[in-house]
Amino acid sequence: MRSKGFLLTASDEITAIDALQHIPFNKERFLKQALQTTLSKNHFEYLNFEDHYTEFWSQLSKAVDSKIKDKEDKQNRASDAQKQQARFDALKSWLNLTPTEDEKVIASYSDLEVLTKKDFIDLSQEEMELMMRLLKKMTRKLSRKKSRLKKSSNKHRTLDLKKTIRQNLRQGGDIQHLVYSEPKEQKLKLVLLCDVSRSMDLYSRFFIHLIYAFQHAYDKIETFVFSTALHQVTSLLNNHEFDKAFAMISDRVPQWSGGTTIGSCLNDFITDFEYGLLDKKTTVLILSDGWDTGEASVIRQSMKSIYKKSKKVIWLNPLAGNPNFSPDALGMKSALPYIDLLASAHNLDSLKAVLKQL
Repeated sequence: MRSKGFLLTASDEITAIDALQHIPFNKERFLKQALQTTLSKNHFEYLNFEDHYTEFWSQLSKAVDSKIKDKEDKQNRASDAQKQQARFDALKSWLNLTPTEDEKVIASYSDLEVLTKKDFIDLSQEEMELMMRLLKKMTRKLSRKKSRLKKSSNKHRTLDLKKTIRQNLRQGGDIQHLVYSEPKEQKLKLVLLCDVSRSMDLYSRFFIHLIYAFQHAYDKIETFVFSTALHQVTSLLNNHEFDKAFAMISDRVPQWSGGTTIGSCLNDFITDFEYGLLDKKTTVLILSDGWDTGEASVIRQSMKSIYKKSKKVIWLNPLAGNPNFSPDALGMKSALPYIDLLASAHNLDSLKAVLKQL
């Protein structure tokens, strides 16, 4: 609708989506009326809405029909109910996302649902590039997550009724000034610890991609890699393109694809970095399969200290994507009592679920 000249704000989108929650999506007459009412700001927009609305559904119907015809099994055509649901889902995206060019490319991927469930180690180069673009979008969106707290704003969008009443009471009670507010940006603090040992070799490159995306989305983030020793790589990821940064990290970590002593590496982190990096606003993200050749007591004590001094501890274990997974590895067992969330993050669906927990 913006491309047609409609002056829509984020608040208008929210109002439209809220309206849709109160009507059955299969009643098209109510659907159109709700959208026409909430998205039209003036008489001109109201009169022109129907043409744009009809055009949208016509284009979407052609796209859905084309996708169905491309199916090898012509007998498994989508039912009317499935088409209606697909249209409704597309409408929510149309209202809420304002797609960028990257998102349009991603949306055109014929098997997006298959891709999001595909294990990272099975991705082709083309799929990996597509995944990285989507990952960057996800991390940027997360880094701008809004807090429930409010701050005063000069943008006359959201009236803060409580502050308006309070301020005008001080001046006699008559409403003379309106106070507006907006959500504060919630700046997350992250510490990332990525296992690059031999047992993680198949996932290490993707996880370095992941922390690279995090590094460029967040202001307050510190990144480390480890196998038998701990290495801080924040500056490398900040100052170089990914391929160069990855090569430099590989060169600087002589134990890359070697053994693993998770406990001693976490203990080094506690000793050298704890006081500068950990507080009750910090989320610690550990990426490892939990295979540790060191003493169980060391990883237990290190995890206990990290857990006690941080806001949240999330452990991503790619093996956890297996339906038969059980945290039997000694390192995993020792760390488990001091983890707020243990998740797989072996594909995009599982990773997206984790990002929502940050």
